[in-house]
Amino acid sequence: MSPALIAIDWGSSSFRAYLLSADGEVLEEMASGDGIASVAAGAYPATLRRLVGRWLDANPTLPAIASGMVGSRHGWREAPYVPCPAGARDVAERLTAVEAEGRRVVLAPGLSYADGAGVDVMRGEETEIFGVADAGGRIIVLPGSHSKWAKVEGERVVAFKTFITGELFAALRDHTVAGAFAGAAPAQEPGPAFALGVERGAAAAGGKTKSGLLGLLFGARALPLMGKLDPDDSGEYLSGLLIGAEIGEARRLYPGEEPHVAGAEPLVKRYLAAFEALGVGAHAAAPRAAARGLFRIARDGGLL
Repeated sequence: MSPALIAIDWGSSSFRAYLLSADGEVLEEMASGDGIASVAAGAYPATLRRLVGRWLDANPTLPAIASGMVGSRHGWREAPYVPCPAGARDVAERLTAVEAEGRRVVLAPGLSYADGAGVDVMRGEETEIFGVADAGGRIIVLPGSHSKWAKVEGERVVAFKTFITGELFAALRDHTVAGAFAGAAPAQEPGPAFALGVERGAAAAGGKTKSGLLGLLFGARALPLMGKLDPDDSGEYLSGLLIGAEIGEARRLYPGEEPHVAGAEPLVKRYLAAFEALGVGAHAAAPRAAARGLFRIARDGGLL
């Protein structure tokens, strides 16, 4: 099967590229830690050649598309956000072209969303969302430092919300007294302490407890001190509180449909455990969602 597209997911801390066929099948893939945070200004063409030069040389006429922070104002060149509602075709109509040693590469823009609560943005996650939506997902969850929940109607993202769950967990664990036990706790698989945190966090987000989330967070310290929680379980409890609060808040925004969760396998597993603790049906999305989304954008943009 012949290559038809070089598709690149280029974020702040990582680089992943796919060599795709005309049917969107992944023929080869590679990954590295060469995110844009490590690329000096003006060094994008050389970095691209170093990482996928073999593909470029073997396929001199092959189109190339990249999404993620590479298209931000801190990246190769800014590709302005597309306001929601928006689908792959809307993104494809606003691709930004750059040149890499005489070769044209197009950068996909991110999405923006505004409602009465303010403004939200994403860059890179939209390609994964399009990939999951193609497989039938209507409520799509992308866990991470900045977790995204997106609602899809037809082929378009009509609304989304960002939760800084992962970033907040790391900050509390590594830089606060409340998270000291969590910082010293060993890594574990989700278990009873995690489930307890999930249940309490979701109840707080839903206004079903006397205390809100802020009033519960210090429990990650107080409970071990008082013998109510094993210190080694404090990290799991804190993680559960935050993920539970995220799910509780997001389910108020996007009720009904069972979520499809996409991303790194350990995070997907953790979120599925959280949904199970709350009795909410959820599905793990098929892997390589970014590759499918990039293929869809390229196809709609006439690159194939």
